[in-house]
Amino acid sequence: MMKQTKFVATDLDGTFLNDQKRFNRDLFAQVLKAYEATGGEFIVASGRDLKHVQMLFGGFLDRVNIVADNGATIMSADGQIQERHMMTQEQLSGLQHEIDRMSAKPHGGILVFSPDELLVVRDYGVIPSGFLAMMASLYGQPRFVDSLMQVDVPVMKVTVFWTLAESETFVTQVRQNQADVHATTPGNGVVDVMTSGVNKAASLQQLLEILGGTPAELAVFGDGMNDLEMLAIAGQPVIMPNADKRLFAYDYAIAVADNNHDGVLRTWQELI
Repeated sequence: MMKQTKFVATDLDGTFLNDQKRFNRDLFAQVLKAYEATGGEFIVASGRDLKHVQMLFGGFLDRVNIVADNGATIMSADGQIQERHMMTQEQLSGLQHEIDRMSAKPHGGILVFSPDELLVVRDYGVIPSGFLAMMASLYGQPRFVDSLMQVDVPVMKVTVFWTLAESETFVTQVRQNQADVHATTPGNGVVDVMTSGVNKAASLQQLLEILGGTPAELAVFGDGMNDLEMLAIAGQPVIMPNADKRLFAYDYAIAVADNNHDGVLRTWQELI
């Protein structure tokens, strides 16, 4: 039985967004208005960077709290950046060392996210031109560097694109050898690396303190293993029917429909 909560937080890819990376804006406006009338607050908790999330929620930004970069960036609905957890140069050097130790190179690129700039590390696979063009519309043209050791700006997150099997190996390797960073993957070959202690759950708890709430008052929607920490702290954890099979072992509630059929929005309506 679903119960009403004061806060709703959702992952984006595979959860709130359909496979075309869109959401039902009319239904969202309707559900958000009804939820706000009860005093509720909406939170996006995504591995995506802040600028990308802001683009997706254009027209709603003053009503959306955001945990971006898998927890490295926290922005409240009033537009204030509440926290940015930055990586150190030593952490970037250690991460480059772990990449170089792998038997295969990343096949789809290495992206480095700074607050106002996107950097790309050369010679680590092919980044789709359409994706680069979209990112350029948010950050301007990316700057290319030869390694993570050449990065000379503040960094919230490094994203590395592997095959699925390589991504699991890399996450395990980083966790074993680099205790001062946190590596996570939703299970699709993409690995995000942030400074140690940064994840969606920790930043959600930080945001809830700012908003005057507690995890017991929180409903969380997720589909991937990088959502596990925030699902674990929520008073009302909900996974998608299309979620990573490993999440079904946790006996969480299941949304009434998958991400292609407004599953989050339709389930959220039951919380109002």
